[in-house]
Amino acid sequence: GLAALKALGYQVIVVETTHQALKIPAFYIIVPGFHFRERSLASSVGMFTAKLISLSEDKHWALSKLKELDKVLPDKYYIKFHLGSCHLDLYQPDVALRYFDEALLLEPHPEDLPSLYSYKAVCLKELERYKEAIEVLRKAEALDPERPDIYNLMGFCYFKRGKYDKAIPCFERAIEMDPGSAIDYANLAVNHHRFGDREKAEDYYKLALSLDPSLEFAREGLRELTGSL
Repeated sequence: GLAALKALGYQVIVVETTHQALKIPAFYIIVPGFHFRERSLASSVGMFTAKLISLSEDKHWALSKLKELDKVLPDKYYIKFHLGSCHLDLYQPDVALRYFDEALLLEPHPEDLPSLYSYKAVCLKELERYKEAIEVLRKAEALDPERPDIYNLMGFCYFKRGKYDKAIPCFERAIEMDPGSAIDYANLAVNHHRFGDREKAEDYYKLALSLDPSLEFAREGLRELTGSL
């Protein structure tokens, strides 16, 4: 609580953000010196500048600015990372992969390694190099086993390799961390379907569609399985 934070020497700033028309109590709490779990502890002006540039909708503009920044701040892993992410957004996984590999050679902060491995795995997946993608994702898992995106992607890669028995526990793990993920239930259904467990496949197809009726591939899978819908 507040007393524990005060005892540790932290200041807590509470800003009321209640909307006067809604009358629903809302606050924004600031604790100077604290870090969000998904934000890097190795933050710097250069890192935030690179991130802001990469968020531009004009990825070609972003790439040109990131390359300029790369000349001013050479050998910064976070610039290589954002160069890679922009190329990935432009559907250039082969180019993106080279930048992620460069970033990994520049001694990134340990906390950022799982994200780097995850993005590298996305590139490998897009290039249909599924076995390599799984190997990279295992490295990410060893560093941070609490990221559902790692297991979702790993499950997909196992599925593409026809290893449905290995894909299933990956999607189950993803669902443990995000029980509302319709896409993971649908993926689980597809793998049970391919593995020959029709009863579980049907249950998971229905569950996925109850969460997200727009999942057409799940609807098609259920139709194929039952002849309904």
